[in-house]
Amino acid sequence: MRMRKYSKGQSLVELIVAMGVFVVVVAGLAFFIFDSFFASRLSYDLVKANLLAEEGIEAARSIRDNNYSDLLIGSHGLAISNGYWIFQGIEDDLTSQLNEGKRVIDIVNDPLDQNIKIITSTVSWKFTENRSEEVRLTSYLTNWQMISAYCSGDCTSCSSFKSKGQCQNQLGCSWLGSCSGVCTPCSYFKDRNSCRKQAGCQWIQ
Repeated sequence: MRMRKYSKGQSLVELIVAMGVFVVVVAGLAFFIFDSFFASRLSYDLVKANLLAEEGIEAARSIRDNNYSDLLIGSHGLAISNGYWIFQGIEDDLTSQLNEGKRVIDIVNDPLDQNIKIITSTVSWKFTENRSEEVRLTSYLTNWQMISAYCSGDCTSCSSFKSKGQCQNQLGCSWLGSCSGVCTPCSYFKDRNSCRKQAGCQWIQ
């Protein structure tokens, strides 16, 4: 009789242990699945937000090409009129593409050059109820109609350089085992030589 009771008690303990292991495994799998789902969703949202932010920069460039004086200081939304981009309102409603999404084009004067405006395209949205996300891109637009020669292009980002020599040649970058920093925008170079030394920049005449 004693042996039979011991066997039943042992089986109960084994069952409880097995159930505990099962619960831990299931909980781990559930966490992994949910974590993968949110990571995938965030990656998808970030790609879409980057494209929308880039579209904002390209729209501002198109407006500049039509009339530089239309680049008014302030915050703007975008619209298309007669096949051309125009500024309209203070922000864009992007809820059809991102949860509570919006895009704002901010324009300020370059403190160093009156013929340059700094354009920032910001796309923000609500990823979850308690978590907001944002993508922000910046570009420098030159009043090319007022300048006979200028430095144009997008400087090559510091992270693109894999060698110390190339990194140190790019103004704004520094080498600390890898290349980091923020490359100096092309618009800051006022002479041909310094412009051409900065990767990604070209001198326009």
